[in-house]
Amino acid sequence: MKRAVKFLLGLAVFGPLFLSAAFSAKAYGEAADSTVASRTAQINGVKLHYLTAGHGTPLILLHGYAETSLMWKPIIPALAERFTVIAPDLPGIGDSDIPDEGLDMKSAATRIHELAMSLGVQKAEVVGHDTPLNFPPKSHSWC
Repeated sequence: MKRAVKFLLGLAVFGPLFLSAAFSAKAYGEAADSTVASRTAQINGVKLHYLTAGHGTPLILLHGYAETSLMWKPIIPALAERFTVIAPDLPGIGDSDIPDEGLDMKSAATRIHELAMSLGVQKAEVVGHDTPLNFPPKSHSWC
């Protein structure tokens, strides 16, 4: 009986929280689908997936550990008003292939640079996000 009461109490307290999380997760994944294009490019034999939108100064958005380019999707439309936004899935993450030679940060950086070059980007602003989450994202000019 105590288990049933605890279960029902937990459901009453946490049920709305889980329900709202489910709806916000759906909105997160579907935000601005009409303005954000999902594309792939072959870079040194590895398929890299990226989201892109907008026109202007190139802006490359790099996701953090245990995330994908989808983390940027809710803000891409606002950024796309001023920038050409490119948000790749790093090699081996999301919809990007795992390279045969394995994963390391130097090779990942080289592939992202080559992706940018293949898209005609000569110079870009780069924003990266990673743990710890209590620090603001870093932003750098890259050429």
